[in-house]
Amino acid sequence: MPLFEAIVNSIQAIEDTGEKPGHIDVEIVRDAANLFSETERNHADVSGFIVTDNGVGFDEANFGAFNMSDTTFKAARGGKGIGRFTWLAAFDSAEVDSTFRSNGTTMHRRFRFCPRGSGIEDASCVSAADSLRTTTVRLIGFKPRYQPQCPKRLETIAAYIVEELLEYLISPQPPQIVLRDAPNADSIDFLNFFTTEIASNIERKELERKGERIQVLHVRLYSPHLYEHRLYLCAHERVVTRERLTGHIPHLAGKLLDLEGNEFAYAAYVNSGILDSAVKPDRTSFTLSDASEETLDGGLSLGQLREVVYEECKRYLAPFTAPVAEKKRARVQQFVDAEGAMYRPILSRLDTQIEEIDPEASDDEIDRQLYEGYHKLQTSLREEGRKLLESPLPTDTDLEQFEEQFNEYFEKISEVNHADLARYVCHRKAIIDFLQRQLELRDDGKYSREERVHSIIFPRGKTSNDVFFEEHNLWLLDERLAFHVFLSSDQSIRNAKPLKSRSAKEPDILIFDKAFAFSETSEVPFSSITIIEFKKPQRNDYSQKENPFVQVAKYIDLIMEGTATTTDGRPIPIPQNLPFYCYIVCDVTPALKEWSRHFELTPTPDLLGYFGYKKAYNAYFEVISYSKLVADAEKRNKAFFQKLGLPRKLL
Repeated sequence: MPLFEAIVNSIQAIEDTGEKPGHIDVEIVRDAANLFSETERNHADVSGFIVTDNGVGFDEANFGAFNMSDTTFKAARGGKGIGRFTWLAAFDSAEVDSTFRSNGTTMHRRFRFCPRGSGIEDASCVSAADSLRTTTVRLIGFKPRYQPQCPKRLETIAAYIVEELLEYLISPQPPQIVLRDAPNADSIDFLNFFTTEIASNIERKELERKGERIQVLHVRLYSPHLYEHRLYLCAHERVVTRERLTGHIPHLAGKLLDLEGNEFAYAAYVNSGILDSAVKPDRTSFTLSDASEETLDGGLSLGQLREVVYEECKRYLAPFTAPVAEKKRARVQQFVDAEGAMYRPILSRLDTQIEEIDPEASDDEIDRQLYEGYHKLQTSLREEGRKLLESPLPTDTDLEQFEEQFNEYFEKISEVNHADLARYVCHRKAIIDFLQRQLELRDDGKYSREERVHSIIFPRGKTSNDVFFEEHNLWLLDERLAFHVFLSSDQSIRNAKPLKSRSAKEPDILIFDKAFAFSETSEVPFSSITIIEFKKPQRNDYSQKENPFVQVAKYIDLIMEGTATTTDGRPIPIPQNLPFYCYIVCDVTPALKEWSRHFELTPTPDLLGYFGYKKAYNAYFEVISYSKLVADAEKRNKAFFQKLGLPRKLL
């Protein structure tokens, strides 16, 4: 920002002369201790900048305004009068030398701007006959807090200047700006840069929303030093905020390709009168509401402005994102055909989730993303079904519309949940009712221990080799858990057959998913691991050692420290990207709420649980309260119960 402020001041000083052409020279100053060899020079720290222009200079009016805090001298240009203070935020001082004309006389003024006293030291102003008009600002003494963040390469610094000052650089007659790296005898001429690489890749679009005019400048940047697609909100043609567009515009994965196959980063610059009037004095944010809802005065909020701009960005980028979308869809379809058949019936309803998948994503990442989408879809369908069933009975005139909604809902349901065998429906109803009874307060005023719930879901002390399919109830948690390679219940990690580990820790339930190819000659016997941990109903007196998130994370660490064992008993490394699915079944008491928040999990829409992905463990975590466990299981099976005419309670 200090460098940008100095360059903008130079541009405005040139505009004030009313003469053409204007020249601005920006020199990079490097740490003298690292200038002995060419290699060291290329990577030497930047210690300051020198900005020189042939603008109007520090005449009496400009110098007077410089000496006044919060001056309105440049208010018409959007100046807030405090931009120069960014010089002192990042540098020890700024030295100014300026030769200017005053009443037909050429004068030379010099002074030091520093954070002491009045802020002006060593000031002088003398006659300078026959001297050329020029002003130099030296930013010296880069503060240690900021110097490490400054790029070192000439091209990278130039790229940042392009991003910040694009609106000035594309004006009809911009000044000539040259960035010089004197120690390396290298330079970049921005006018030439624009003529050859950017000038033909700009498109302006005028929009209107709620009476406010919004201008969007679409720019394709071909610099190898710019990687992110960004949205720039500007005030008075200067950038105020920078925001990533990834996540807001579909299929912005990595750099895009133009129609000639060249890679580029996309930038959208937004100007509007409402932004001009709402920029804060420090030019780092706006006073507008960030909400997307209607404002109290009916005006345009910042959130609404973004939505308008996002739609325009989607329109402009459509020709470039379409190939990405096609490649991504093909990649996801390839995974579904080979490994993810369970997602096939609902794939058409996971468009939002698919948009977030990288075209080069691994099978594990695609599986995780689709699973999250599957979970969200289930949650939204339950809510949709609840609203539909609780809605008032339709009148004759509304009947046709209601039937359409009803049929559409059950069409979705049929895609998500395949019908179970009728003979199994009664069994499920009985299990849900029995589980509900175990969670109720007993006659002695206490709750059952977590072992009772554990045993209902899967017998303790057993493995999947000991228990028939019909004898466990993993479906209470997740239907997919029933289909696995191996499961151990209440046994030490070292006894889990697919692993070779020394750990004596005993997860409540440890599940190994189906196998997948690990290399051409060996095969890891599982593609993911599920960990289930139970806690006593209504328990709140946990010690820190009993924090279930810490416990489960430790299980993951212990598992990853070991190796996998192939079907013929050979140990092989566990893939570092092995995904984990972790369920913590407990009542959401105040202690669990606090730990869930500290673990950065997101509350479920019904507020009966939490979920989230922890990148450090490559693990999807889900907290399921006992109330949610029973309610969700009952809701998932309610249609079958009603179809068979079962009573509300079997037990």
